[in-house]
Amino acid sequence: MADGGKPISRSGMAWNTAPPAAAPDRVQWKLERLLQWTDVLEQRVDACADDAAQMRRAKSRMLAKLDHYRRTVCRLAYYDSLTGLPNRSLLSLSLQQAAQTPPFGLMMLDLDHFKEINDTLGHAAGDRLLREVGRRLQACALPGDVVARFGGDEFAMLVQAERDVLAQRAAAFVAALNEPFFIDGHELFVPASIGIAVYPDDGKDTATLYQHADTAMYYAKRQGRNHYEFYMQELTRQAAERLEVEAALRRACRNGELELYFQPQVELRSGRMVGAEALLRWHRPGHGMVMPLQFISIAEASGLIVEIGDWVLADACAAVAEWNRGDAAPLQLAVNLSPRQFIRHDLAGAVRRHLQESGCHPSWLKLEITESLLLDGDRTVEDMLEALTGMGLAISIDDFGTGYSALSYLHRFPVSQLKIDRSFVGDVPGDRSKRELVKAMLSIASALRLETVAEGVESEQQAEYLASHGCRLAQGYLYGRPMPRAAFEALLATSRAA
Repeated sequence: MADGGKPISRSGMAWNTAPPAAAPDRVQWKLERLLQWTDVLEQRVDACADDAAQMRRAKSRMLAKLDHYRRTVCRLAYYDSLTGLPNRSLLSLSLQQAAQTPPFGLMMLDLDHFKEINDTLGHAAGDRLLREVGRRLQACALPGDVVARFGGDEFAMLVQAERDVLAQRAAAFVAALNEPFFIDGHELFVPASIGIAVYPDDGKDTATLYQHADTAMYYAKRQGRNHYEFYMQELTRQAAERLEVEAALRRACRNGELELYFQPQVELRSGRMVGAEALLRWHRPGHGMVMPLQFISIAEASGLIVEIGDWVLADACAAVAEWNRGDAAPLQLAVNLSPRQFIRHDLAGAVRRHLQESGCHPSWLKLEITESLLLDGDRTVEDMLEALTGMGLAISIDDFGTGYSALSYLHRFPVSQLKIDRSFVGDVPGDRSKRELVKAMLSIASALRLETVAEGVESEQQAEYLASHGCRLAQGYLYGRPMPRAAFEALLATSRAA
């Protein structure tokens, strides 16, 4: 402001608001006013220019942020955060594009036994393993292939090739994962199972391709894992049947359709009945009697085997407690256990509860386990077996010799009996090789002071050969078929009266 409160322009001239009276002065005044207005306009233009520059800089920053957000959203929407691989959404878009240039194969891959590694070494080690798996799969991929991760230990590959080439590529993926992984100082082996669906033969839309590739993958697992399988129409029918059986089996548990049958076990030297095996049967409405071979694997896969196994233990304890009450020569009842009962169930607690509720003495119960359960080397299994034998129960290895036997486990675990499978006994004594195998098994059992029971004994010649080489017990049609409880109790009464 000038003296007297008059505004001053940027040029330093006072802002004269009132025109002078004389004409020449008015001209001068107008010129000054014009200059002043020009000065003001320049100030405003400069201010606008500064604002524009600030707006341009702000716009640039905003666009950079938007681009960053767009990239982040795209990454979250289309890529797996752990491995950086495409996810299901991006693979689905790739499948739609690949449909324009058929044929191609969708491979679904699942790691075998990853959960055990994750549970043992922790999730951080599991995550590192998954990233290594992703890198190996990408290293096997060719230009045009898409390797994706769906979550957990499930991956998928889009490979544009004919069926015969797809087989070669799948074999390469399997081979790559068969090499050991070194994670946190541990050497890990993580084989994989792959299912393949071919477009357009196995499906003309992504949902069908996913479903059929997944079905083929689970078929590969059931066939032994660590290999690949192509989808077949028969697999869909089998899958539908399994779902139907599983649903019916759940109803069976609720409706009391399950029943225990009993098959005698006889002492070979005396011919006296000393025990029995409890065998499960299913009275399925509309289907008659269903044998375990037709539903046990489905019960295992669905987890229903835990509920069924608990019911079997309760019923078996109640039965043998009733038979042995007050008898001087008690019977011992063998009950089969599923590996799932060790993994997902407080087995020792359940057995203890059923013994107490039924009044069954622990020595009257014998628990049969599969050899594979011991070969896994799981400390949890070892602790569980110690707890069971500590309660006074006997442990028997079922179908001994049919799996990948490792004899070192026989003295590591608290096992008291070996059960020789019917596949060895059936051709004795005629088949020399089977004869020698059975003799070797009986010799091993004797050296380790283990009791033996032979399954599938159907003739006196078999019984005589087994007895002569030290087998103590036998079970088979020679002594009685599996029978309902009432029929078994009648046979038991006859045996005890003799």
